[in-house]
Amino acid sequence: MEIDDWRDVLGDGLAVTLELPVVPSDRMPSTSDAAAHLLEAIAVLEAEAQGRANEEPLPPELIRLELKIDLLMDLVTTLLADKIPKRSKVRISSDGLVLPADLLTPDCDRIELYPCHWLAQPLVLELGRIECRDHVCGATWRSPDHGLREVLRRWVFRLHRREVARRRHQSGEARTAAAWSSSSTPMYADKTV
Repeated sequence: MEIDDWRDVLGDGLAVTLELPVVPSDRMPSTSDAAAHLLEAIAVLEAEAQGRANEEPLPPELIRLELKIDLLMDLVTTLLADKIPKRSKVRISSDGLVLPADLLTPDCDRIELYPCHWLAQPLVLELGRIECRDHVCGATWRSPDHGLREVLRRWVFRLHRREVARRRHQSGEARTAAAWSSSSTPMYADKTV
């Protein structure tokens, strides 16, 4: 799935490759307000979980409340887990998406895209004409709501930024491990008597 092969679908802007649950849909399309609300809520929850390590401890009553909410979320997620489709490799931009051909039918005009693995709430997005090449299909977003493209652009940017940070972190760990192994001397020298 080379990005240059799909510039006509993905556009010239930023595109990311993810594993996301995606299926055809017959639901009403998400509005830009609903999409923004969902994606921003997910971003806040994910950022909050990552940023907590450096903060001072919470008061006990907030910890109990947070544990109760976490338990409720786990129960709801467990109950709805079978509603979330299996993940597929998807390349997505603010202009469109590219995905395996077996996920779409030729008459498909909307998809459900689940932006978070722990939440059974999809974005329902309208598709333009579907183009198939080999075993891959692509389609641009078809929506009269121009705000939706901006919401998707911000989401794609957040995902890209997260991927860059993950790669830097992995690269830093690899450099640290390599430096550690090359600079360390054996603790026990081979002594021949």
